[in-house]
Parts: sequence; C-alpha cells; structure tokens
Amino acid sequence: MAKPDYAAMVQQLNLTPQSVVDAIDDLNDWVCLHPNFARLQQIILNAVAGRSRDLLIVVIGPARVGKTTLFESIAGMTDELAHQAGRRRGCFRFSVPPPDARGRFNWTAAITEAYALSDEILPSRKIEYGDITEGAPRRYPSMVSSVTAEQALWQSFIKNIQLERLFTIVDEGNTIPVTLSELQVVRAIHSLKYIVAQTKQPLLIGGTSAIRHIVEHDTQLKVRTKILTQSPYDSSEKDEKSFGSFIAQMEDRLGSRFCEPGSLLSHSTEIRQGVDGRCGLAVRVATDALSQHGGSQLTWKLYKKYLDELRETAEKDLACERIATKRAIVAAAEAATAKRGKEDGQAARNERVGATKNTNAPNHPFA
Repeated sequence: MAKPDYAAMVQQLNLTPQSVVDAIDDLNDWVCLHPNFARLQQIILNAVAGRSRDLLIVVIGPARVGKTTLFESIAGMTDELAHQAGRRRGCFRFSVPPPDARGRFNWTAAITEAYALSDEILPSRKIEYGDITEGAPRRYPSMVSSVTAEQALWQSFIKNIQLERLFTIVDEGNTIPVTLSELQVVRAIHSLKYIVAQTKQPLLIGGTSAIRHIVEHDTQLKVRTKILTQSPYDSSEKDEKSFGSFIAQMEDRLGSRFCEPGSLLSHSTEIRQGVDGRCGLAVRVATDALSQHGGSQLTWKLYKKYLDELRETAEKDLACERIATKRAIVAAAEAATAKRGKEDGQAARNERVGATKNTNAPNHPFA
C-alpha cells in the first residue's frame, strides 16, 4: 500500500494566513487592556500592594466572562511593577490541575506550572550534576521518597513566596470541589489557608460561587477576604451601552482590513444576547470566523453564522451556568464546609472546618 502523500495534502489545505493569525493574537491581547477590567484591576493591585490588607481575593463569574484574561493582565502588571523595582518577578500563578494518582490536590503539578510560568528552574534541577570528568569527585545522590520530594517542592514554593514577597494567582479554582472528594476538598482549603497564613502575602483565586462557598467558611479568614464579581453584560441600558462600546473597540482593533466597519456594532444587542453577555465568547466567535475564513473580511453575515452555531450548541448551557453561578450547588463543597458537630454541645466548637486542626503545622498539606 502506497504511503499517503502528506505534502500534497498540505498543499490542498486552506490554512489561515499569518497576517490573520497576528490579527487574532493582537485582538486577544487587547482584551486584557479593555476598560471593562480596569476597576477590578485597580482593586486587586491595591490589595496586592497592601493598601486594603486583604490576604485572600476571590473573583467570581461564569465561564468565558473574562476571569482568566483578567488574571493574565494582573500577572503581567504585577511582574512589570516588580521589574521596575529591580526584582525578577511579582507573582506565582497556576491553574488548578486534575487530581493526582491518589485523588489528592496535585500540588506537584501546580507548583511545577508556577515555576515554569515564571521561568524558574525547579529546586530538584538545581542540585543535579552534569557529566563527571575523570578524576573529579563523584556525587552519589541519596534516594528520596515521592512524599519527601513533594514536601521539599512545597517548602521551596512557600519560601520563594516569603523571601520574594510574591503574589499567588490560582485560576480555575471552581474545579477544586468538582474534581476532588469531600476529604480532599477540606485539605485543599487548608492548603490555601496555609499559604496565606505562612507567607502573609495575598492570594487571588477565581471560579464560580462554589469557590466562594469554600473560602468563606472560616471566620478568621473571612474578615481578610475580598469578594469581587466579574459579571456578564446584562440587558440594562448601562450594560447595553458598555457592550456596544466593547464591540466598537473590537472592530477598531481588527481594523477595516479584517472587519467591515460598523457591521458588528449595528447588531451589538443581538450579539450580546447570543453570547449571554460574555465578552470572551464575543471575541471567540470573531476569532473562529477569521481563522476559518482567513481570506475574507469579517462581516455581519459571517459573524452571524458562527454566532448561530454557538446558540444551537451552548445557549441552554450558558443560561443554566449563569443561574448556577449565583448559588452554591456543588455537593462536595457544601459537604466539606457543613457543620460537623455532635448534638452534645460540641456543635459550636466544630462550626467551621479546621476548628480542631492546626492549619499552621509545618507538614499540614500532607497530613
């Protein structure tokens, strides 16, 4: 059987031109700078600077509303402020990873991502020797268990935050109660509290209302917690005007070469309804249309084609998610933060998770 001619197959493809790819990248970068995020950016950066003394900052909002984009802009500005002050970086950031093989919060993957995103070499890599030349002293590294290695990685992470006074950003926090068991949700809560208690540095975490439900259970932590909401654009007159401004600026960012002027702005109300007021989805529809039709100018007819596809596949899910975001619905989070006291007078003592556990213990995350 003859081998497929992949070179000929590539020639038949209508790939997106590099100029369109650059325009899409430029559009995605612009979203970080949009005034819609300016208020939250100001609040968060002031909290990081210590002006509000809030140690835990929670940003709540449904998917594709701009939380990750907001976090990326915060990370970029925090790093820039650090560079201006003569420091290497201003924050550690990571997304909540899937559970490890034992069903626990995978701190190894999380910390590894945090080091990678900050261009930091893992501590274990710093002590490895290269090839040993003849006659040079040899090193025989001792074998350590995976638990010991994980503890060392965790301790180096905490020390870096303390010594460099770094800000910690945790994205996709709502997956903690979704993917972990009830016991592991409790341990993840204690680990986050441990970072704040040990480092005295702010921690920013984003997700749906489930994450708010699990971080507000502790009274001592709650008074140092700031809750911010990143809401979709609604049908109010103010939001309609703001969303129209967002679409107009999106057109300006693409330019007349890639977007027909006024074609999207004249249908901003229909676009807002189709994407449930989520600016991230409005941008995604535009980038999908451009990437699939790179040689064509983005018009309302082309945009509407992909908007209708989104409506058919996700309209009900978006509506349900908006409602779900406003209330705590995750059973694991509710169970983990529920009252556990007995009816013999111990209820007051066990009113919150962690009331009988020392969350400042050195080995806390692995207890």
